[in-house]
Amino acid sequence: MNTRSLVSAAVSTAFGAVLTFSGAAAAAFTIDGNLNDWGINHTTWAPSAGIHATVEDQTGSGSFFLAPGWGGQAYDAEALYAQILGNTLYIALATGHNPTTAQNPGANSYGAGDFAIDFGKNGSYEVGINVITGGFGVAGGVYGGASWNYGLWAANGSYNPGNPDTTHPTSLNGGTWLGNANFAYTTTGATGYGANPADLHYFYEISVPTSWLTAAGWDGSAFNIHWTENCANDSILTDPSRVPEPGSLALLGLGLAGLAGIRRRRR
Repeated sequence: MNTRSLVSAAVSTAFGAVLTFSGAAAAAFTIDGNLNDWGINHTTWAPSAGIHATVEDQTGSGSFFLAPGWGGQAYDAEALYAQILGNTLYIALATGHNPTTAQNPGANSYGAGDFAIDFGKNGSYEVGINVITGGFGVAGGVYGGASWNYGLWAANGSYNPGNPDTTHPTSLNGGTWLGNANFAYTTTGATGYGANPADLHYFYEISVPTSWLTAAGWDGSAFNIHWTENCANDSILTDPSRVPEPGSLALLGLGLAGLAGIRRRRR
């Protein structure tokens, strides 16, 4: 697939222009499109300990395979991060795809897809978080009972426009609105990341109350988060797991120490 040139305007911050949509409360991470508070290593994309991540950074330009799909850096999904802290799900994405890319298949240009959440990790994708393109919903809206559009590529990398891969959703086309997430993304490419520091990267950050997931049918079990472009050229998937917060670990340590002291005194 040929990709259009993505021209970035100069801005005052290292992460470029940021568009932010306010909704659910967030505290552990600042939802501003700047992933510094995720502790990401600029070379390996690895985040701070305790944050679940999938890294699939591939480099280069032109039309070549990007596991799955084609289109080069402009359609590359680099890294997807997720963590549940307290009653909030936090998500961050790094991609070579500019969120403002127009949805114009006739010109080989495809916009950003939406975030999809699959309870039970069975390919059903019950919840969607709307991004910015397409005709359904509002930007940053969280929707339960989601229904989906699908792209040109299957999850196994095959070109399959006539027989969509239902485990590989692209954008929402229906659902019940649950609320607006805290949601931010950058629109100017940042360099200095990954194996090829000259590549341009764009960033998303999202926070969603887990109560909304529960309202949509989540029973507290494991789930997947998925993202791709509207063409499904390159997808990325991660499965967040509950990690004890540092404060909780400290309290647990104090509690165990107290129990040990009680045992000693009893002896």
